Amino acid sequence: MLGTDLPGTDLPGTGTAGAAASVTFRRRYPVPSADLWAAVTDPDRLAAWMGPVHGTLAVGARYEVRMGADEPGSDQNATGTVLSCDPPHGYAVGWEFPGEETSAVEIRVEPAEVADGLGAEDAGASFRGADGPGPHDPGAGGPGAFLVLRHAGLGDGQAVGYGAGWHTSLDRLDDHLAGREVREWDALFASWLPRYRDAASR
Repeated sequence: MLGTDLPGTDLPGTGTAGAAASVTFRRRYPVPSADLWAAVTDPDRLAAWMGPVHGTLAVGARYEVRMGADEPGSDQNATGTVLSCDPPHGYAVGWEFPGEETSAVEIRVEPAEVADGLGAEDAGASFRGADGPGPHDPGAGGPGAFLVLRHAGLGDGQAVGYGAGWHTSLDRLDDHLAGREVREWDALFASWLPRYRDAASR
């Protein structure tokens, strides 16, 4: 179980393991919801933290995320079909990665003033590490917007890798939104993967 009940760490992801594994992140970013929506939908902005994205955000359209070199058809690319789209609130896509069964990724953007009015169950699990709320803790106050990312339908054993991978990407999104230099993906991923493996083994 990848959970938020791990004292002494700052893993904001939650997850389930097994045949129907999933990982879920809920992060508060100190930007207006319109800016956060643009960062997760505009191809130029996605390229800054996720990788080049080709396609149209419309139901039934195909897309390709090029996470290595910007080359079509690479075995490092994720492709899929847009399953739903409700601007500026959220969208869902099928996730097709070479060698894996198709899974699904759902993105939601919630203004903080709306999300703060939700009950604890609706707001999702929060994590407080040894030093109190982390910068993305759903319990931390302040203005901004929440990003909720859920990757569902993962095969057994995939939650750990995708947990560390999405954690890395969302850290890079944080850099992008803050106007900082976006950190290198491989080094960030290498720092998070052992912590997710450890969390899953508990």
